[in-house]
Amino acid sequence: MTAATLTYFHGRGRAETTRWMLAATDVDFTNVAIETPQELTALRATGKLPFDQMPLLEIDGHRLSQSSAMIRYLARRGNLYGNNDTDAMWCDLVAGAAADFAEVALQAAFKPSATVAIEAMTTCLSKFGPRFEARIEQQGSGFCAADNMTFADVVLTEALSSYLEWCPDILSDRPHLKKLHDTVTSHKGVANYLASPLRYPKPGDEYVIAVAQVLQRALPPHMPDADRFVAG
Repeated sequence: MTAATLTYFHGRGRAETTRWMLAATDVDFTNVAIETPQELTALRATGKLPFDQMPLLEIDGHRLSQSSAMIRYLARRGNLYGNNDTDAMWCDLVAGAAADFAEVALQAAFKPSATVAIEAMTTCLSKFGPRFEARIEQQGSGFCAADNMTFADVVLTEALSSYLEWCPDILSDRPHLKKLHDTVTSHKGVANYLASPLRYPKPGDEYVIAVAQVLQRALPPHMPDADRFVAG
């Protein structure tokens, strides 16, 4: 079985969808957490970061940055890109919309309160939810883009799982999305990952602080001593 290494901050963030894709395509992987500015400097000095950005996925002798590139590479090597060009087109369309949809959940931990975060996610789902529902219904297979599971389903479900952590009842009137979520999270590889120590906890203040410390940037203004990590 192919093994991979995924380097990122100590938390889910923009690496999480790649973790789901590694799990869905049966790739063993190791999380490498960058926890200090010095560790980030050392990583940059290796030349491993193609565009000086994390996450970094090392697999098959390649060093990939940009989450969308990682996801699509894993989709192609794991046969999760559909069965024809039309399927692939819908994979890219849905995955692109799902990335926009996921952005609100990615920012939730950085909001001043859970109430503000939940309000933003509720508003975003009211925009995207009916369109995702319609796409699944139109497809007719229970999936987004093809007659079987594709990476678009994994990307969308990962985003939905984050929404559900903040808003547990958010899919109560979205039957197609709920069924898709249940189907993907029941996939053996994904289910095993979600139950494993590789799965970081729901992001909160600790994650926000960890990222700011590594990047030596300001914390969100609602947090105390917001400039504590900013270099003088």
